[in-house]
Amino acid sequence: MRITTWNVNSVRQRLDHLLAFLKEASPDVVCLQELKCVEEAFPRESVE
Repeated sequence: MRITTWNVNSVRQRLDHLLAFLKEASPDVVCLQELKCVEEAFPRESVE
């Protein structure tokens, strides 16, 4: 099982980097800190 964590520091500003990382690393579990956005603004479809 591959578990990864990332201190994003604003998910919307770093979405392209996050998606590239997730594609390359292909983790089973992802823990994101410091998203700095409300739940309604989180780009859920892009990340899932």
